[in-house]
Amino acid sequence: MGLRKIATRVLVAAVGIAVVASGCGGGGTGGRDITIDDPVQLTRTFENGQTVKYKLKSAGEMAVAMQGYDRVASTQTEFRTTCQFSGVGTDEMNMAMRFDHAASSISFGDQVIVQESASALRGKTLEISLAPNGQVLAFAGMAGEAYFEEGVGQVALMIHGMFPELPEGPVTIGYIWEDELDIPDITSSTSRDFVGETTYTVVGFKEKYGESCVEVATVSTFEFEGRVEQQGEAWLMSGSGGSKGIVLFSMESGLVIFSKSDTTMEFEGEGSTTAGAGASTTLSAGLTVQGTLELL
Repeated sequence: MGLRKIATRVLVAAVGIAVVASGCGGGGTGGRDITIDDPVQLTRTFENGQTVKYKLKSAGEMAVAMQGYDRVASTQTEFRTTCQFSGVGTDEMNMAMRFDHAASSISFGDQVIVQESASALRGKTLEISLAPNGQVLAFAGMAGEAYFEEGVGQVALMIHGMFPELPEGPVTIGYIWEDELDIPDITSSTSRDFVGETTYTVVGFKEKYGESCVEVATVSTFEFEGRVEQQGEAWLMSGSGGSKGIVLFSMESGLVIFSKSDTTMEFEGEGSTTAGAGASTTLSAGLTVQGTLELL
């Protein structure tokens, strides 16, 4: 198989890593500055039957180098989800996340490659077990989907961006808390890790979409490694990255109303043209991604 085709497939596999890393957090968030004199306690509770809708968008640029072959591509991805809660308890709850819209593409100049494995998620539902603080505990129902096989923890990371851990105490400007990332793998056939941490710093208060919000600056660092399988090829990928962003938390519900982030990452991989064969190709890549997450 030619290097051009191999590089294209690697780029497709890497889109899933990039898109959702960008959804957890620079740029401004808009809205009107407001003054809050007293400390604010952020509390997020869910009720059986409650639904929450989010839109996630990302755009980025990726450069891949492999055995003298260099390629630069741009990426565009958008998901719209409806999350419905049930079995809400003190230790865990169930969330059914339906993909109302899912689309992803890669562009090389005038050539556009549509990521069909992403669009195949439309109308399907992923069953998720969550802790009350938003930690992903387990997945069920869609482990065989090709999109989940192609990336490293991408959907779990997206969910983490929707429902990050909230601080225990009331917050004022300058308050800092941290949240560890430990993303479980959605697939059953591979073992992949995505770990890191995010530091949150309260920087102000805003009103957006009629909601009074706590404005928080985020700084994330993460590392990942794992096996990616795609169309008869196997890739071992590892890398690290970071993200800076701004998040608006609703004072009333504790939900993320809006977030915006800039993410960069570097990774390397070894791959073969047959899933069972030894590594025959090496590559290195760098990505920059801008992402937004918005409550609908």
